[in-house]
Amino acid sequence: MDEKKGILRTIFLSTLGFFLTLAVALLLSAAAAKSLPTRIEKALARGDTARASTLTARIKDEELRAAFETRCRLAEADACMKAGKWREAAALYASLGDASGAAEGYAGARYRLAEQERENGAWDEAAALFDALGAYADAPEQAQRARYEKADALERAGEVHESILLFHKLGDYADARERTMKLAVTICGKRDLDAALAAARYLSPTEVAHRNELKEKRDALPKGIVAVGFYHTAALKSDGTVVACGDNSFGECDVGAWRHVRAICAGAYHTVGLLEDGTVIAAGRNDEGQCDVGDWRDIVAVTAADWATFGLKRDGTVVACGFNGYPTLADWTRVTDISGGSYGLAALRADGDALLSHESARSDELRDLCGIAVNTGYAVGLREDGSAVCAAADLSGWTDIVAVSASANAILGLDAQGRVRAVFFHPDAELDLSSLRGV
Repeated sequence: MDEKKGILRTIFLSTLGFFLTLAVALLLSAAAAKSLPTRIEKALARGDTARASTLTARIKDEELRAAFETRCRLAEADACMKAGKWREAAALYASLGDASGAAEGYAGARYRLAEQERENGAWDEAAALFDALGAYADAPEQAQRARYEKADALERAGEVHESILLFHKLGDYADARERTMKLAVTICGKRDLDAALAAARYLSPTEVAHRNELKEKRDALPKGIVAVGFYHTAALKSDGTVVACGDNSFGECDVGAWRHVRAICAGAYHTVGLLEDGTVIAAGRNDEGQCDVGDWRDIVAVTAADWATFGLKRDGTVVACGFNGYPTLADWTRVTDISGGSYGLAALRADGDALLSHESARSDELRDLCGIAVNTGYAVGLREDGSAVCAAADLSGWTDIVAVSASANAILGLDAQGRVRAVFFHPDAELDLSSLRGV
């Protein structure tokens, strides 16, 4: 009997010990779980992001773990910034998405990376990074500075032809115009900028004369005097008034009272007028806000897509209203011309580079342009030598082109002889334009 009692007592004590050990373990585990946030906070406070990340991985609650993971990555990105690891910092900030402070941190890291590239003499990379930052801080100024430093370095290295082209593109930046003329004297022996630029581009006098002739024809073409929507047409008269005809379901033809108009454009169901004082007026469908142009000022050009309106300001920036499926146009600076079409928007910068609203329309060929047209998914560029470029079609046979147009069905080009060239995307949309002469 005593032996049985001893066995039972042993079993009882063993079981009791087990449960006591289990209880203590559970209590310790719960206490450790509760203390994890505090321990993570302390690790972050002393800059030990690796320890903080390890502790964060042990949090069971998914929402709490996600919150601390974001804080750990943000702290790691901040640490990279302090260590001068701009590229790594930018990647970490980008991975944080919409987290508080991520966007500002990303822009700051990219800015410092651009500064580093400029200081290292990687001027093209620096200018591209600053351009991508848009209006952030003084990024536009720094982009020009990078280009200026490259032009200066090329001149000092004796590369006067490439240098004068870069200084010329810089326009009124710093003393770029003065240095352009100085280089013109170096190249030609006199202050003949056109001759110097032609020499820098290795153009013969005949080629220079041809380009000048094409430019005169481009400049003489009327712009913004006829606009066509889905089912309506508007025209600007010489006295600054506007007439319109066609479907008027949304009031898109109610333009009879417009006065002092200098250019017009049209979207699917709306009409837009640029007034002589730089303000803008619009009529028609406004479901997407495409006619909300009443507060626009200092506008020098207007264009429209189907459901949106765009304005080019005197300072080279772009404003927009309507369908918002477009990039942040605050990043678009130094713009000299804009073109809208269907769901696309394109702009030209002073240096001839193109800005495009959709990546699908982007092409390496869209450089050194003097004109551009855009439609959904593609863009057509016009060059000073009269050639046209487009990733969506082979335009290599086009010569002496002075204007281009892009639509969903075709690409059209007008040459210096008044003939219309065309590439059609669909056989059933093809038209015989061979009889068109003297356009």
